[in-house]
Amino acid sequence: MNEFKPVAAETFIKAIHDTETYPCSVLVSADFDNSIFDPTHFARSAVYCPPPMFRASRKRQAEYFAGRYLANEAMSSYGTNQFKLIADAKRCPQWPSTLVGSITHTDRYAACIVAKKSAIAAIGIDAQDILNDSRAERVQSRIIDSVESRLIAQSELTPALGVSLCFSAKEAIYKALYPLVQQYFGFNAAKLHSINTIDGHLTFRFDPALWILYNERNTLTVQYQIKDQRLLSCVMLNAVQK
Repeated sequence: MNEFKPVAAETFIKAIHDTETYPCSVLVSADFDNSIFDPTHFARSAVYCPPPMFRASRKRQAEYFAGRYLANEAMSSYGTNQFKLIADAKRCPQWPSTLVGSITHTDRYAACIVAKKSAIAAIGIDAQDILNDSRAERVQSRIIDSVESRLIAQSELTPALGVSLCFSAKEAIYKALYPLVQQYFGFNAAKLHSINTIDGHLTFRFDPALWILYNERNTLTVQYQIKDQRLLSCVMLNAVQK
């Protein structure tokens, strides 16, 4: 049996800082390999590990650590260091009072975006691997309705990519709005309204129960990026200036 040899956190994950893609925020992202994760990274990197996570699989620990490690990196950009980032009963991270943020991960990629609450009222980010055709067909009815499906068909997107984008975008929307509304809402609460493949934007309209967006049409734009068969969706809600 091969003996597991621990590696430094910097070998497991190398953070990339981006302050240009999403204005008024810091995006920190990284690829990682969960096969070389060492659970002692939590203590050595001052990343809080909740007790249940100690009993989780190494893969789950690696994904959790990657997200929180990048969160520490992002928060440090705003002068907040070694913050104990706990989650509520709905697994929603409890950020410092002056910041808003969001974390996402796949099996091998993680990202965290953080902004000052004085500039951004809500923020959500989501990474997803693009669904293959058969998987997209199986889950489509849970994610989009017939009207949204027609919009995708009329666009330059393939059906699988369209479903994948809506899945990721609606996850990002939920992450952004849940801390404000404090109630669960499903995929059908946000309806795809328009697609802009040139600028990488999707626009959604909302159920009346979520009319908190401070604009007459109650719409919200989700920006997306596609890289190496992976999607990254981000939604930001500007703070109301008093």
